[in-house]
Amino acid sequence: MGGSLEFSRAIEKRFLQLGGKINYRARVEKVLVEDNRAVGVRLQDGLEHRADLVISAADGHATIFEMLEGRYINEELKARYAKMPRFKSLVQVSLGVNRDMSGEPPLVNYLLDQPVRIAGEEHADFSIHNYAYDPTLAPRGKTVLVCRFMSDINQWRELARNRESYEAEKQKITDTVLGLVEARYPGISEQVEMADVATPMTFERYTGNWEGSMEGWLMTTGNFMSRMKRNLPGLDNFYMIGQWLQPGGGVPTGAVMGREIVQTICQKDKRKFQTSIP
Repeated sequence: MGGSLEFSRAIEKRFLQLGGKINYRARVEKVLVEDNRAVGVRLQDGLEHRADLVISAADGHATIFEMLEGRYINEELKARYAKMPRFKSLVQVSLGVNRDMSGEPPLVNYLLDQPVRIAGEEHADFSIHNYAYDPTLAPRGKTVLVCRFMSDINQWRELARNRESYEAEKQKITDTVLGLVEARYPGISEQVEMADVATPMTFERYTGNWEGSMEGWLMTTGNFMSRMKRNLPGLDNFYMIGQWLQPGGGVPTGAVMGREIVQTICQKDKRKFQTSIP
C-alpha cells in the first residue's frame, strides 16, 4: 500500500541499513572522465563526487549523449537510439472523488462507441484505475481514480511554448475524462474534489526519461531478446543499468540489472556475492 513511493522507501531503507548514502535533489550533469576512465560525476550545482566506479541507472539517452557528450558510442548504439521504437509517454488524469468506490473493480477498460481526441491523438478505449483498495491515498469514504492515455511528447512541446495553450489543453482533457467517467458512474462529476493532469512534459521533467517515455524500448518480435552491453566502447570503470538496456523496461528490468551488476563487480574483484534478508 502507498504506491510507488512506499515501494521506493522500502528500497531506500534497506540500502541505508547496508551503509549506503543517497543524495536527493542532486541531478548529475556530467560523468567525469580522465584518460578514458570514469572517475566520478559532476552535479548541476557544480559539486563533484569522485568514485572508483560509476554506474548509471539514469536515462540511457541522457547518459550517453549528454553526461558523456556522445564520446563513447559505436554504430550499433547509434542505430539503436536512431531506429529502435520506444514506448510513448502518458497523459494521466487523477481525480479525487467524494464517493466510496470500494465495491467497484480496481481496473476496467472500456471500448468507446466514438473515439476521443487527447492532445491531437484519437483513442478508441480508456481505462479507469480505481485505488479504493489503498487507504493511504484518500480519506475514508473517498477514492482516487486515475485514467491514462498514451501520448507523444512533440505535441506537448508545441503547446508548452504558450502557457495558456498548455493549460487550456489540460483543462480540455480533464473535461473529456470527466464526461467519460460520468457516463460509467452517473453523478460522480459533482463529487470530484480535485483533478490533476500530468502530461509527457511532466513525466520528462520528473523522471528524466527520454521524451517522457513510460518504459523505455518498446518490445517487438524483432528485439525482445536483444540486450545492450552494460559498458560503453572505449570507457573503463563505467557501467550502465536499467530499463534502457533491454526492451520491455520497467521496474523488474531495473531491479534485475542492479543485482547483476553487483555480481559482475564482485566477480571482477574476486569477492563472493552475498545477499541477506533483513
